[in-house]
Order: sequence, then structure tokens, then C-alpha cells
Amino acid sequence: MAAASSSSSASDPSRRKYDVFLSFRGADTRHSFTCYLRDFLRRKGIDAFIDEELRRGNDLSKLLERIEQSKISIVVFSENYANSAWCLEELAKIMDCKKTFDQVVLPVFYKVPTCDVRYQTGSFGAPFERSEEVFQGFEHRVPAWKDALTAASQIAGYVLPERSPECEFVDKIAKETFKVLNKLSPSEIQGLPGIESRVMELEKIMCFEEKTCVRVVGVLGMAGIGKTTVADCVYKRNYGHFDGYCFLANIHNESKLNGVDHLQQKLLRKLLDEDNLDVGAPEGAHEALKDRLRNKKLLIVLDNVANENQIRLLIGGEGQELYREGTRIVITTRDKKLLEKIVNQTYVVPILSGRESLELFCLNAFSSNLCATAEFMDLSNKFVDYSKGHPLALKLLGSDLCQRDKLYWIRKLERLQKRPDGKIQEVLKMSYEELCPEEQSIFLDVACFFRSEKLDFVSRILSTYHIDASNVINDLIDKCLVTVSDNRLEMHDLLLTMGKEIGYESSIKEAGKRGRLWDQEDICRVLKYKTGTAEIRGIFLDMSNVESMKLSADIFTRMLSLKFLKIYNSHCSKWCENHCRFRFPGGLDSFPDELVYLHWQGYPLEYLPLNFNPKKLIDLSLRYSSIKQLWEDEKNTGELRWVDLSYSKDLLNLSGLLEARKLERLNLECCTSLAKCSSIQQMDSLVSLNLRDCINLKRLPKSINLKYLKVLILSGCSKLKKFPTISDNIESLYLDGTAIKRVPESIETLRNLAVLNLKKCFRLMGLPDTLCKLKSLKELILSGCSKLESFPDIHEDMGSLEILLIDDTAIKQTPRKMCMSNLKLFSFGGSKVQDFRGLELLPFSGCSQLSDMYLTDCNLYKLSDNLSCLSSLQSLCLSKNNIENLPGSIKKLHHLKSLYLKHCQKLISLPVLPSNLQYLDAHGCISLETVAKPMTLLVIAEKTHSTFVFTDCFKLNRDAQENIVAHTQLKSQILVNGSLQRNHKELVLEPLVAVSFPGNDLPLWFRHQRIGSSMEINLPPHWCDDKFIGLSLCTVVSFKDYEDRTSRFSVICKCKFRNEDGDSTSFTCNLGGWKEQCGSPSHEEPRRLSSDHVFISYNNCYHAKKSDDLNRCCNTTASLKFFLTDGKAKRKLDCCEVVKCGMSLLYAPDENDYRLHGLQENNLDKAISGKETDLNETDLDEVVVSKRGRLCFQEEELLNRKRIKEEVSFSNYECTVTSVLSYTKPAKPNHWT
Repeated sequence: MAAASSSSSASDPSRRKYDVFLSFRGADTRHSFTCYLRDFLRRKGIDAFIDEELRRGNDLSKLLERIEQSKISIVVFSENYANSAWCLEELAKIMDCKKTFDQVVLPVFYKVPTCDVRYQTGSFGAPFERSEEVFQGFEHRVPAWKDALTAASQIAGYVLPERSPECEFVDKIAKETFKVLNKLSPSEIQGLPGIESRVMELEKIMCFEEKTCVRVVGVLGMAGIGKTTVADCVYKRNYGHFDGYCFLANIHNESKLNGVDHLQQKLLRKLLDEDNLDVGAPEGAHEALKDRLRNKKLLIVLDNVANENQIRLLIGGEGQELYREGTRIVITTRDKKLLEKIVNQTYVVPILSGRESLELFCLNAFSSNLCATAEFMDLSNKFVDYSKGHPLALKLLGSDLCQRDKLYWIRKLERLQKRPDGKIQEVLKMSYEELCPEEQSIFLDVACFFRSEKLDFVSRILSTYHIDASNVINDLIDKCLVTVSDNRLEMHDLLLTMGKEIGYESSIKEAGKRGRLWDQEDICRVLKYKTGTAEIRGIFLDMSNVESMKLSADIFTRMLSLKFLKIYNSHCSKWCENHCRFRFPGGLDSFPDELVYLHWQGYPLEYLPLNFNPKKLIDLSLRYSSIKQLWEDEKNTGELRWVDLSYSKDLLNLSGLLEARKLERLNLECCTSLAKCSSIQQMDSLVSLNLRDCINLKRLPKSINLKYLKVLILSGCSKLKKFPTISDNIESLYLDGTAIKRVPESIETLRNLAVLNLKKCFRLMGLPDTLCKLKSLKELILSGCSKLESFPDIHEDMGSLEILLIDDTAIKQTPRKMCMSNLKLFSFGGSKVQDFRGLELLPFSGCSQLSDMYLTDCNLYKLSDNLSCLSSLQSLCLSKNNIENLPGSIKKLHHLKSLYLKHCQKLISLPVLPSNLQYLDAHGCISLETVAKPMTLLVIAEKTHSTFVFTDCFKLNRDAQENIVAHTQLKSQILVNGSLQRNHKELVLEPLVAVSFPGNDLPLWFRHQRIGSSMEINLPPHWCDDKFIGLSLCTVVSFKDYEDRTSRFSVICKCKFRNEDGDSTSFTCNLGGWKEQCGSPSHEEPRRLSSDHVFISYNNCYHAKKSDDLNRCCNTTASLKFFLTDGKAKRKLDCCEVVKCGMSLLYAPDENDYRLHGLQENNLDKAISGKETDLNETDLDEVVVSKRGRLCFQEEELLNRKRIKEEVSFSNYECTVTSVLSYTKPAKPNHWT
């Protein structure tokens, strides 16, 4: 066993005992060069072994053992080195270790030529010429020594010529040795998952390569997060590059034990390498030693610093000016504020990721020879989840569980759900104990009550006359006890648990004597038996599992210090159970006057207690309550900021709030009994007022100006007929569903108005001409205003307006001028325009930013020829109009992605459409006969996947259907060609191109066809070559009185390819369908189908082939199952089924494919000149028509060409010809089979 251990140790450099073994000729260099080298190595923390004692004992075997136990051997070849048999035997052993264990050897040629060593000449040759005399008794070792000298001289080493300075030479060797040792000994960070990336991040911040500056870096994080570990690893990896270095560990604790003065002395002595250094008075020590400090490039780590005085005394009051350029100082701390004025940059140590956490836990929980079972791994994941990436917690929990049985693990986990781990608690609690009383109190409030609440809200709630909570919270943030995410206060789960445990420990036996209560059982016991005391600061009760109970009226009487009271139901925020489990037969006597936060969901009484003085109340929420009015008399509500009485359906008035002049938010949504709200005129600070669905509210107070009001919601106030301007600073005004008839001219005074919602104001008849004065308006919503007959001319640019919705109005005449330079979305659906010139009177030439335009059912007969002025248009909906033709300029809408033409029953033909079109829906265009050739502009760099829907287009003639399918084929060819050139071969679920149209036959070129919805076929032996790229799939779907209610429909194919070795690949392909919705849902008619339709797709399926199958003879069976879905999982569609299916393999186009060559040649000049590389109709004819004059061959010619091709190069291979439909002339794209 010992031998095995020794061998293992020797083979692993990181496990060897010594860093460096020095081999040298004592008489030459012991007291000169070698002495200096050893000193330089030790300064860099390198343990260098010199054989002084062993030589005296003449014990060669022990010496050779030391060589084996060293990571590096440095051989100093000097003039008399070869005269010593001892030295030569060392060298032979060293070279043997290099050969056997790959030991690193660094030769140093000290004032001797390398050739003398290599060829044993000069001073290295003389001893061997008289070897019998010099090496008496060792003559048999001479050949081995010569070989060792030759081998050593061939290693790249260091050469010091005669009369050369030795200091820099020795320093260079020491630095290189340090670098080599770092590579050989990565064990400093082994066993610490995630540490490597963190070390690299800190090293990057420290900028070691920058030699011209002093840099101070902070390392920040909560207790136990790994600050010291990261700093220590960086220190150990880099200290050898510095002239002086020191790592002062755990300064906070050490200073308590020995004082900061002792630490200062320790630091300066280590940096200046002087054990007996007298540093003098602590305050002036650095200034006195400044000259000596500036002579050295230093690396200093101050670990766990707790206050500014420690930093000042340890690195000096003058900071960076005291140190030489290149010096680096690292300060680890839990307090960000200590670093703000000192450091150049701070590194915040992150928590471990899930993978790193599990790895660290397992390293500690399972011994090296134990493999974790599935059961233990499941439990491990639960402990990892509990620790939330905290390294120290993971270590402590893992160590505690190591070699324990499963029952212990389970019970440990159960205990953690109730109480935190003692050792973890001890470490984290140190941070808490360092806080002042105010910080401790607010920390516990956040931990017990206000985690994940908004920062400004918590700051106000926790502030008192003496304490500004925002400052205290900022201090907690700086000390890594609290964080802010999305303006909400958060904290690590372990800190949260610690905070609650501290609150629990304050009175373990008597809950009524604790400061904070959140446990259901404890609270119910306190309320039932009236054991509450003045110690109670807050109560948060979740009623979801509380049984009904009768309570006394004086339950809160003794809780004189109660500041926070929240009663809620976590299972149902809307109080669907509609009953309160707390019953008060005698009412409530009072709430404590100290109350600042009162939330009682479903408050069961009609009034708040008469004796309650809310002078300190800031937040009042009584959602879903039985309240009729807050108080009969006015109360001192001067501190109220937020009031929420929403869904209190019995609320009659706002009495009791006349003095709430600081109130900022008032939510009265769905207070259906509320008829007036005169009290709001006194609320000078009101910012948001929500009166949504107050259906009995008839008017607002007149002649008031709430100067801070920004949001006013009156949605659904169906009896509200007039809207007085109650604030000139409103930004969002919601009047949808009200009974107002006109918007007053005075609205122009709302200079800050950004949102004006008048949706479904069924009585609204007019808009003011001053509408254009609203320069800040971003959204104007008039949808469903069925009596609105006109829209005012916009003579002045409304430059902020982005959304204008005027669908389902009575507007029949479009405005003469609409200056809206930033308009992005315009909806005019359902407005029966009587101007047959259609959009020619909609002057959109200035709306260059318009991206979405919905004109469904607008009685349009034509579109303007200058449609191209809408250069940013991405979605255009023209469904249910009387258009016969689209303007040719539509092809210039280069950003258009979606075009909806559903139920345009007079549409006869389609022009060339834009190149980037992704979705075309022409469902129900019953007069559509022809489409342009090409259907869309094609570009050689095509990347856009497309879906073309022609369902219920029964008049599409043969040429049109042929053009559609031929176009999709060519487009998919171009897409495939581009993907191959870009080496883009990942999984793509959506089809390259998909098309659907009426029909009941599969195209003839689908060689594999079956009746029904599934097929199984044997693929050709060489189907999987390097040109295979996917599948072409086709189905006939039979619809019988089908009505689409989800606006979604897809044909899906589940594919499974299984080879002769039993290996299989499964994947899913989409054959397309429809899924987009156009404009308002009210304009959407369900898609009804009652005939058969053909669905064809071209799918990229690189993933179907395995690298092992490429270009080899492989028998493969393909199974395909087709099914239909409307987006609802596990729902079988009625009234439709797949009745036929087909499949062909797709291959990359041949290099000599004349169609692609034609496209490339056609676009070459345009591409070079930078112009749009699109393809017009004439170009396409030149591309797709061969030199014979036609692309589409007669069937006899088709079959002849197929036979010739198979005989030449594709014997027993897939069909490589194309026919569009069974009754059309077949086309032959070279790559479709």
C-alpha cells in the first residue's frame, strides 16, 4: 500500500511534498548564486529543498527520495558540477523522474557553455577522461551520467554568461518557476465548484497586466457567500508576481482579539520582509515607511473588514499614493459603504448556480468511494433548493449528512422546514448582531412582513418621526442583508429564515410576547385567548386554513404597539368564498392608535371602530369588505397615503377621508353602491383615482383641480354622462364604457395626456376640433363608439401618437388630413366608408412609422396606388372588403410580414407581393382566379419562412395553383441553399414554406402516397447522403361543416426513422395551417369549411439523419402519422380528418440547377450595386423556363427524363421530378424527390 501511495504521489504533481529540488555544486554556488535563488524562491512562497543536512549524513537514498517528492527540479550547471559523483547521481535520478513521472526540469547554465554540458567537453569533459580516478567505484554509472547530461542540456533553460548581472537573472527564474507551479498545482481551487469563473472575474477586475497604476478592488457579498475563498484563490495564484505580499485573514475577529495595531504591525513586517520591524505609532506608520513601501510592488488582501478605521490603519490614510505602481489591494467585506471612497471597482460574489450547488453539496455529503443512489439524489436536490446557492450552507449541510442514513436525511429536512440549521444560523447571525437597533428592527420587519414589496412603499411604512427608513434600508442593502430587484425589496431565503428565527426566539413559549407574528396557529391562539401584549409590533395572518371562530370586541386592546396588521387569503385574492371566518358579535372596540398599516381582506363589519384614531395610519386596504362607510365622523387621516376599498359593494360614501390631504392612491373599483365621491376634492396629493365599474356613480365634483392627479379610471361607470376636467396634469384617462356624449373642448388643456380610452362609449357623438392640441397623446382608443360619425381633421402634427383605434364606429367619411408622424398602429375595422375612393382620402403619406393597419370590413373598393409610402408597414388587414385588385405598389412594402384578405369576395387576382411576407391568408376569396408569377418577390439571400392560405378559394385556376406550388418549391430551394451556405442546420419546427388550397388529390410527384392518415415506407439504401435536407409532406384534409372557433389550426406529422441497427430518430413536422388573428376579435368570423383541402409543406429536417449513416448503405423505415389540432392539447377535432397523405425526400439543389443559376445571374449586377435583389415576373420566366422554352413538361417527357436520370445516376433511387397536381402539367425542380 505504501509503495502504491508513493507511486500515486509521484505521478500527480499536485500531491508531491516539495515545490522545488535544487541540484547544484556546493563548492561553486552554495553561498552565492544558489543562495540567492533559494531566497528569491522563498520570497514568492516557493518551498525549495537544499540537501545540506542529508549530505552531511551521506544518505543518498533519502536524497533521491526527495527528488521524487518534488514538483520541479532546478539543476544549476556550474564549472565543477561534473566533478561530483553525487551531483551526477542526482541528475540521473532527476532525468529518470522526468521520463517516468514527467517531472518538470529547469536547467540553469551558470557561466558554462551549453555545448560543454551536451557533449561533455571543457570542464564537463575532463572528469570523464579520467573517470577511473575521479569516479572510483562508480565507473559503471558513467554512461548513465553522460546520457543524463546530454538529455538535460537539450531542455530549454536559462543561460547566464560570464560577467552578467545575477539579480535580474535569478528573479526571472523565480517568476518562471512560480508560473510553472501554478500550472502544476491547480489544487488550490479544486473541489470548489464555480470557483474558477469567479476567480477569473476578480482577476479581470484587478487588471494584473496594467503595470502603471495602483488598483484597489473590493469583494462584496453576504456572510458565507465565498468572498474569502475567491480572494484567497486569486492571492495564491498571483502572489509570486509581486515583491511583497500579505493576506490578512478575518480582520474583524482578529481586531477584536488583538487590536488593529497588532494587525498593522503584522502586515508591514510581512510586506517589508523584516520580522523585527518597529512600525512606531499606528497613525503615522505608513507615512514613516512610505519610501520603503514604494520600493516594492505589493499584493495585499484585507479579509472581512468591518469598519473604515481598520482600512485606514492597515493601508494608510493617503491610500494609493503610498504604494508603487503595479500594487494591488483587495478588500473583502459585507458592507458596500466601506468601499465607496476607496476602491476602483467592486466584485459582487454571486450565489452558486443549481449545477454548482448540487456539485458542492455532493462533494461534502458523499465520501469519495460512495456513489449516491437515486433516492439520495432526490433528497440532495431538496437540500440544494433550501440552500439557494449559498456555499457555506451547502458545505455545512453536506458535511452534517455525510455517512448518515436515509432516515436522518429525511428528519433533517423536516427540521429545516421548521427551524434553521444552528451552524448556518450562527454564521449569518453575526451580520445581524453588528447592526444598530434601528437597523435590526427594520431588517426583521422586512424578513417577517415586507419581503418582495416595493421599496418606496416599505420605506414610508417603516419610517417614524425619528427614523427615515429609506436611509436604514439603504444601509441594509450596503451590508448585503437586503437587495432590490425591480424596485422590490428581496433577501436571500437563508437570511429570511434567520430573521424569522430571531423573531421566534424573542419569546419561544408565549407568542403574545413576541414582536412579530406570522404563524396561523400562534396568531389564532393569541386572538382567541386575548394574550396579546404591547410587545407585538406586527401580525400577518393567512386565513386560507383558518377555521371559523367567534372573537371578542377587545382582542386588540392590549396590543398598544401594533403597527402592522394584515389579514388575507393567500389561496384566493378575490375572496371567492365570500365569507369571513372571524365573527365579531359585539363588533370591534378599537384598533391600536399606533397602527400604520391595516390590510383586512373581507373585513366583516360595516364601520371601522369608532374609538380608532388613525392619526398614524398610512396604508388602508379593505378589499371585498362589508364596509358601508369608514367612520360616521371625520377622523384625523392626515398621514394616509394609500386607500383600497375595491369590491366593497356596500360602500355608500367616503366620509371620514376629508382630512386625507396626503392621500396618493384611492382605489374604489367595483364599489357598486357608491353614488358620489365629493370627498376627493380635498385630496390635494392624489396621484391615482380608480372608479372602475362604479355603476351608480353619476357625476364627479365640479370646479376642483387635483394638480397631482395623473391616472383617472372611470371605465364602466355607465351612468356618468359628463366629464369635468378635475386635473390639468392627467396622463392616463379611461372613460371607456361611460355615458358621455361629447368630449369637451377643454380637453386641450391636458398637455400631459398620454392615454385617452373612450372604447364602447355608445353615446359619444363627437370629438373636439382641438384634439390635435394633445401633443403628448400616445394612445387614442375609440373602438365601438357606434354613434361617432366623424373624426376631426388633424392639421397639427400629433407627433407622440402611436396607437389610433377607431374601429366599429359610425365614421363614414375619412378625414381630409391626418398629421401623425409617429403613428404605428391604426385600426378602422367595421367602419362603413361611403367614399368609394377608399383610402385615397386617408392621407397616410406622413405616417412613415405605421407598422400595423387594420381595415377589416370598411366597404373599400380600391386602395391608393401610393401605398408604398407606408414603408414601415408590417401587418396589413384588408379582410371583408370589396376590393377587386390590389395596387402593384404593394410589392414595395419591403417590411410587410402579414397580409390578411379573408372574405374579400370580389378579389379576382393577386399582384406580386413583397419579399419578406411571412403569412398570407386569403380564405373565402371566392372570386380569386389568378396569382402573379412570382407570387412574392424572391431574393437570393432569402431567409423568410412563409405560409400561404387559400382555403375556400374555389375559383383558383390550374395555372394559379401550379404557380403557387411552383413558387413555394423555388422559395424553399432558395431557403435551403442559404441555410447550407450559412451552415445553419439546427432543428426548425416550422415549415420552410407551407401552402393550402381546395382540392382532393395529391400532386403526382409525391412518390409515396397512402389513403388515410398514416404511412410506413422503406427508404432507399442511400437516402441519407450529404445533400439530404428534409421532407416534403402533403395531406388532403376533408372538412364537413367545420367551424374554427380558436382561430388556430395546424396539420402535424409525427415522424420516426428507424434503421436496421435498431436506432431511431423521432421528430415532429408542421404542415402549416392558420393561426393569426386580424384586428379586433369582433371583426373575426369563424372560418367555416365544408370541402376537401390540400396542405403541402417543405420542412427542414437535418436532424433526421445521423452522422454514422451519412453516405453509407443503410436500410431505413420511415413511419409517419398525420393529425389535426387547433392548439388545445389532447382535443380531437370534429368535422375534419386526414384522408390522404404523401411524402417525398428533399435534397439540396444541384450546382447546375438552372433556376438558381438564373436567379443568381439575374441578381448579380443588382447585388453588386447594392440595389434590391428581387425577381420580377419577367425575370422569373427567364429563370424557370429552360432553354427548351418551358419548365413544365408533358407527362410522357417527364417519365422519359425520370427514366434517363435513374439509369444514369439514381438507380433504385427516389423520384427526382416534380408535378404540381394530378391534373396539371408537372414541373421538375431538380432537388425534389
